[in-house]
Amino acid sequence: MFSFALVYMIALSYITDNSGSSNPNLRQGEIAVVSPQKAQKETRRKVQRQARQDKDKKQAQQDRGKKKAQAQPVVQNFPKHVSKPWERLLPKVRRLKEQHKVVTKDNRSDKNIFKPYNKDNRVQLEKKRDKKGNIVYSPITQVKTENLESMGFEKKQIDAVRNISHDEAIKGRERLVEILNEAGVLDVDPEAIALLPKWSVVEELYGDRPVVLGLEHCEAFRTQFDPDDASIGPAGMFNTGTNPLAMYISNNCRLPRNKKDKAGGTRWQVPWGKHAPASRKWTNTAGHDQRVNKTNVMPIVVVRDPYSWMQSMCKHNYEARWPHQKFCPNLAQEKLLKNGEPDIVPLRVRYNPPAEYKSLAHYWAQWYKEYLEADYPRLIVRFEDIQFHAKELIETVCQCAGAVPRNDDALFRYVVDSAKWGAAHKSQTNMISAMAKYGSEEKRFTGMREADWLVAKQVFTPEIMDLFGYKMPEHLKNL
Repeated sequence: MFSFALVYMIALSYITDNSGSSNPNLRQGEIAVVSPQKAQKETRRKVQRQARQDKDKKQAQQDRGKKKAQAQPVVQNFPKHVSKPWERLLPKVRRLKEQHKVVTKDNRSDKNIFKPYNKDNRVQLEKKRDKKGNIVYSPITQVKTENLESMGFEKKQIDAVRNISHDEAIKGRERLVEILNEAGVLDVDPEAIALLPKWSVVEELYGDRPVVLGLEHCEAFRTQFDPDDASIGPAGMFNTGTNPLAMYISNNCRLPRNKKDKAGGTRWQVPWGKHAPASRKWTNTAGHDQRVNKTNVMPIVVVRDPYSWMQSMCKHNYEARWPHQKFCPNLAQEKLLKNGEPDIVPLRVRYNPPAEYKSLAHYWAQWYKEYLEADYPRLIVRFEDIQFHAKELIETVCQCAGAVPRNDDALFRYVVDSAKWGAAHKSQTNMISAMAKYGSEEKRFTGMREADWLVAKQVFTPEIMDLFGYKMPEHLKNL
C-alpha cells in the first residue's frame, strides 16, 4: 500500500495553473484528487520508462564500442618493438640482399610487367590536378637553355657550358640522355646535357643498379595477405622523396585483386603515417585511415644518402628541432669534450608524442634501423634510384607486390616534373635538376666541421653505407 504522503506527491504532479493547465475544469488553487490505484499505475509507468531509457543508453554505448573496434584493429596483442645491435642485424640483412636480386635494365624475363623501351613508347605522366583543380604535375618534353635558371641551376654554371656542342656535351652522359628520351624529353639543349653528371660518377656514388632490401618477404605478402584488402604505401623520413615514389607507383601499378579501394591497392602513404617510425605502427594512425587494416599494408620505405639528406634537413627541417641556424648539420658542438669525444647536439621531432634523438645523424640511423628490424613484409628502396633507375625500381616493387600495369598499354610512365602534392611539400626539383644535384658530391658535405665528422664516423659506419650502396666519404678514411 502507498502511504498518504506518496499519494499526495503524485497528486501534486497533476496540479497546473490556469496558464498551462491540461485540465481546464480545475480552478486556480484546486487539487486533483488521484486514487492510490492510479498513482501506483503511474509510478509503474515511470519506472518502466526509465528502465527502457537506461537499456537504450547501454545499447548505444555498446554499439559505439563495436564501431570503434571495427574501425581500428586491436593492437594490444602485438609485441613491442625490440631493438637489436647493428652488429647482429647487418649480417643477416646483407645475406638476404645478396640472395634476392633486383630487376635491371638488361635482365628481362617473363616476370616483367612493363613493355621494353623503344622509340614508339616514350611516355610520361599527363597533366595532373588536385581536388581543388590546381595543377600539381605538368609534362616536360623539352629543356632549353633559357629554362635552366628556373630549374635551380646557377647562372655561372650555365655560362660555363654555354655554346658547347652536342657531341662534346653528351660524352659520358649517354645513359642519362637515354633515360630522358625514354621519358619523352626529346628536345634537350647541349648546355642542359653538359650540366648533367657523367654516368661513371653516378655509378661511383650509388652503384650500377637499384638497391632494394626486403625482397625475401614478397612471397609472404602475395600469398598470406588478404588479396581483397592488401595494399602498398610509401614511408620515409622527411626529405626522402615519398611523394614522387607514390606518384610512380600509383600511376604505373595496381593490385588486381584489391576490392577495398579505388586506387587498386596503391596508397599515398602507410596508414600509420609515412614519416612515423616503424615502432609506432600500432599506436599511430593517419587522419583518414582510421578504418584501414594495417596488417594488410606493406610499406615501401625510402632511404636516402645520409649526407645529402642532412643537407636537405638544413634547408627544410619540417618537424625536427635542433640548433642549426648558425652551423648545419651541427651534429656536435665545435669544441670537443675533455675526453676528446664530440659534444653531441640532441634533436627532438614533433611527433605525437614527440621523440628525442641523440643527434640528427642518430635520427637517420635509428629511423631506418627500426624498419630493418620489422618482422612484417616491407621493402626499403633508395631515393637516388628514383632519379637514375626509376623503371627498374618500380618494376621490382610491383613484381614483389603481385601488381599489374595500371594502364592497358603496359607502358611505364615517368615522372619528370616535380610532384607538388600537399601544402607541406617544399621541393621544386624535377628529373633534370635532380639528376644534376644528386649525381654530384659537390654539396654533399657542406657545413661539416671536424666534430660533425667524428659523429658521422660513429653513426654512418662503412657496413651501414655498404648495405645501402652509398659511397663512403674520403674524409673519413683519414680521420
